[in-house]
Amino acid sequence: MKKYRLSEETRLWHWQNGETVSTATLRQIIATADFNDIVSGTKGGWIEDESALAQDGNCWIYDENSVVFAGAKIVDNARLTQPCVISHHAEVGGNSWLDAAQVSHGAKISDNVTIQQSAIRGECHIYGNARILHHSQVIAAKGLTPDHEQILKIYDNATVSQSRVVHQAQIYGDAMVNYAFIEHRAEVFDRAVLDGNDLNNVWVCDCAKVYGNARLIAGQDDDAIPTLRYSSQVAENAVIEGNCVIKHHVLIGGQAWLRGGPILIDDKVVIQGRARIFGNVLIEHRVEITDDAVIEAFAGESIHLRGEKVINGTQRITRTPLLGAL
Repeated sequence: MKKYRLSEETRLWHWQNGETVSTATLRQIIATADFNDIVSGTKGGWIEDESALAQDGNCWIYDENSVVFAGAKIVDNARLTQPCVISHHAEVGGNSWLDAAQVSHGAKISDNVTIQQSAIRGECHIYGNARILHHSQVIAAKGLTPDHEQILKIYDNATVSQSRVVHQAQIYGDAMVNYAFIEHRAEVFDRAVLDGNDLNNVWVCDCAKVYGNARLIAGQDDDAIPTLRYSSQVAENAVIEGNCVIKHHVLIGGQAWLRGGPILIDDKVVIQGRARIFGNVLIEHRVEITDDAVIEAFAGESIHLRGEKVINGTQRITRTPLLGAL
């Protein structure tokens, strides 16, 4: 027994790919049986043909301004509310809920995913209890890195809000991502938090990783943008705040705390323990900072540390050491 039929009335839907304009002929769905919270006779969204909306399960397109076309499928118990545009071989299933969402070009949505006021595009998989919220953009693209087959994934209990996630990035565990830009093969997982704001995003790029209970927090000043790049990692209980740029295989862990003004950490630097780094500080090339060491540049001053050295114990550095002093 079918749960819906297609209207006799048609609607033309136009979309553009580059300079090419295409048109799909859509028909409205009309319930022919009572199921879930739908009453027979209820009108829903518009689809290209019956392959777009499964006749079994409780899946339904609630908003009469929603459209599903170009090989996209709504299956299982998926729900579409407020105007949604689902197209180009996207698949939405499980118990997922899409609210004012756009999903296209091979994206797969399953399990208990929530997508609200956000756009998902390209070959990716969003599953588990993941949530994509508040005007986020997920734009997947394979083939931009040596791992040609890896696809972008967001899953487990991860939450992405007001953020942009692109290429082959991975977000999972209980990660919380707010006002962030995550690209290439970057990973954010465990209980990591990226906490940007409406002035400054948090950037995690290339093959960088943020995990454990680590936090990257943007500031309110100009350029107060924590940036993690080139296979660097922030882990455990480390906190990175404000104008901090970390790149080229840097490892920051323990309970380290960096508060930028600005800070640049570059080239295989290791920062662990309860180390503190504040102010205008440049640290590069195989420096190791551990224990309770503090490096602090006061207002109007700067500190530059370079070369293979260990700073540990309770050492406190407030100015650039004279050559050979460390």
